Amino acid sequence: MDLHLNYAAPFTRWAVERRLMHQPFVVVDVGVQGGENPRWHVLGDHLVVYGFDAIEEVINDLQRQSAGDRNRHYYWLAAGDANGERSFYFNATDPYSSSFYEQGVDRFGLLEHRRDQARTVTVRRLDTLLADGTIAQPDFLKCDVEGFEKDVFLGAREMLRSVLGVESETNFDISPTYPMGHFGTLQQLLLDAHLLTFDLSYNRVPRASFVRALASKGRTDRAALADLGKPATLNVLFCRDLIAEADHQENYSTPCEPSGVDQLIKMMIIYELHGLSDIALDTAERFADRLAERLDVDKAVNLLADPLCRVSGHRQRLRGLNWMPPRLARLLRTVQGTPAG
Repeated sequence: MDLHLNYAAPFTRWAVERRLMHQPFVVVDVGVQGGENPRWHVLGDHLVVYGFDAIEEVINDLQRQSAGDRNRHYYWLAAGDANGERSFYFNATDPYSSSFYEQGVDRFGLLEHRRDQARTVTVRRLDTLLADGTIAQPDFLKCDVEGFEKDVFLGAREMLRSVLGVESETNFDISPTYPMGHFGTLQQLLLDAHLLTFDLSYNRVPRASFVRALASKGRTDRAALADLGKPATLNVLFCRDLIAEADHQENYSTPCEPSGVDQLIKMMIIYELHGLSDIALDTAERFADRLAERLDVDKAVNLLADPLCRVSGHRQRLRGLNWMPPRLARLLRTVQGTPAG
């Protein structure tokens, strides 16, 4: 269910090797259990990580693993919309599903697999942590907190104004906490910071009654079940569109501030690492005059013109290099000046 990871990332690797960024690339990871996403490791010593988790054992492990690394900072804190303390339900069976919300009966048979332990954790607003110097202004914010995402973003209004990208776990469900829907609520909060939906991935979970019925027929193939049910949990990438901000400010309800060269390069890196090289390339061309102060724009465009930026090595071998979606094939024929067919 992870968002796409472009392992090759030739532009990013070139930018890191040539030290084209004059400022660190800062990632704030809220719900850092398991460590930050490995996509960022290609940034080498340009990367600075601030990780937060409500589970003390998680932070203790990460602090041990990163001992001596001045670019990794992990805190036993939860992020929210108010500073204080709050009850947290640690699921000893599956710590990744621990939550601030006590779980009720569900239709997916998941409650029976929980062993919740009530704990008290410290909660801080990200804006507070930014203002007091605990963390630096992030370029990218990742949020995976089992339904508490709205509270995290409400406590980060000022921070979000300068963030270039956000990855958040979400869903299409409604609840008393999310009467307009979880995804719809997050989308509106992030839109206020000019962050638009750029990509998503999701899993499916069939209802427990359906799984039981299949089991009674001896049909319990896990691979088949993975494709059944409506979309359950989503990982969504929200990004700023610096081209739209420059060319269509009338589409935004608040003023669009111009971006510096470092922001442009970092934005292109975020796009490329998520397999959105077409948008990174378009950004390089649109802001070529400003980027030329720092880098060879033609070289950047050449590196970003990668048709395999979203294709894994396995899929590449299976499908072959000549296959492409019909709509893309028609577009390419038009660009090349051949009949659309």
